[in-house]
Amino acid sequence: MKNKTLTAILLSLTLSSAPSLAKDFFVGEISGPSILKEFKSFASHKNDVTYSKADLASLRAIAEPIEVKVFFGEWCHDSVREVPRLISLFEQVNNNNINVWFYGLDTAKSDPSGIALKHSIKKTPTVIVYKNGVELGRFLEFPKTDWANDISQLALKK
Repeated sequence: MKNKTLTAILLSLTLSSAPSLAKDFFVGEISGPSILKEFKSFASHKNDVTYSKADLASLRAIAEPIEVKVFFGEWCHDSVREVPRLISLFEQVNNNNINVWFYGLDTAKSDPSGIALKHSIKKTPTVIVYKNGVELGRFLEFPKTDWANDISQLALKK
């Protein structure tokens, strides 16, 4: 009986003093500037990619409104690398016809509102391009060539 009690006490002390591995990650809608301000690891990748004038011109040429939805995870190394590159790109392009929406997900790539499920998110980041409410295409984790060309090709597709 003494051994069971002693074991239970030691186990209880061990578990209560063990460091917690759980971390709360941001979930929900957030602006690009807020991502760079709140998540320091993201900010270090903001200037990783330099786009040519031609690359920027293709996105600046978008004359019809499009929406770009970016689902990411604060915890995801691909998101840490790619989301700041997207933020920088859209800041440089500065086209009012491009509406960019950022949405953070938990480690299960879900959220309490079910928005990730509604958009069938399986990987982060997932970048979805819409025109007139219709999905033109999506990119999973990283661009095929680069963000400027990939997004403009979708948006300018007839």
